[in-house]
Order: sequence, then C-alpha cells, then structure tokens
Amino acid sequence: GLPAPTQRSMETHYVYSMHVNSEGKVDRITKVWHSAWAAAQAGWTLPAPLPKAAESFFHACDSGKGWEACQHFCVQDAVFDAQAEPLQDIKSVRDYTEWMKSIAVVAMPGCSYELNSESFDPKTSTAVFVGTFRGTWHSAWAAAQAGWTLTRNG
Repeated sequence: GLPAPTQRSMETHYVYSMHVNSEGKVDRITKVWHSAWAAAQAGWTLPAPLPKAAESFFHACDSGKGWEACQHFCVQDAVFDAQAEPLQDIKSVRDYTEWMKSIAVVAMPGCSYELNSESFDPKTSTAVFVGTFRGTWHSAWAAAQAGWTLTRNG
C-alpha cells in the first residue's frame, strides 16, 4: 500500500517513450521517472546512491570531452541506442561520445547542459539522467556531420 501522508510537496521529472503501431495507436509505453527522488521529497524514503561511474560519464559526455575522457567509466564495447534521427546509425558509446564532442567543440562551441534530475534503480542497475542542452549552431558543416538537415523557419 501507500505510505502515510506527510503533507509535504514534491516536484519530479519524468519522460514517456511511446511506441505507435501501424494504426497510429500507442501500443507500448515506457515511463522513466525518478520515483525515489519523489518519494524522498514526500518524506518517505531516501533515493539510492548514484554510481560514481555513471555520474562521471554523464558529465564528461555532455560537456563534450569525447571518448578519451569517457572510456574510463564504461566497458570498451558499450552499446548505444537512441530514438533520434541524427543518431540512428551510431551503435557504440565510443562513437556517441565522439559525436557529442563534435557538437560541443565544432558545431556549438560554448554550449552548456543542465542536469535536471538523476536517479538509480539498484534492482535493475539502471541510472537515469534528465538534462537540458543549450547551444547555438556556428557551422553548417557541423550540422551535416551530425546528420542534420538545416532549413529556415519563417
């Protein structure tokens, strides 16, 4: 059952990943939610500690440090998967970290990211990070290298 009410407020981030079938209807949903953080805000439990390797990888990758900095936090043949068109051909974490490096160094120098939420599920050994990336394109070549086609709006 549910824990006793604590009269404490919470704010929590979540992401839905929905698969849409050939009829245009949702047939599968995955919710990524930092439920341990929400519970802790409500005064119920403390979240599980985040593994240092996962946290270090996130910061090294999203700051554009590339495989040289990220390789210490993952296995050499770590697999990458994304639901984003520009990343559909990238299959290894190594290649993804180099893609992020090209974005941070060439396409959007001076870019930044904000870590909005993080959590760890010790039962599944899964770390989840929710972030916001900010940057300004400085190179059409870099956009093409990233697999993006640029068009003008308006």
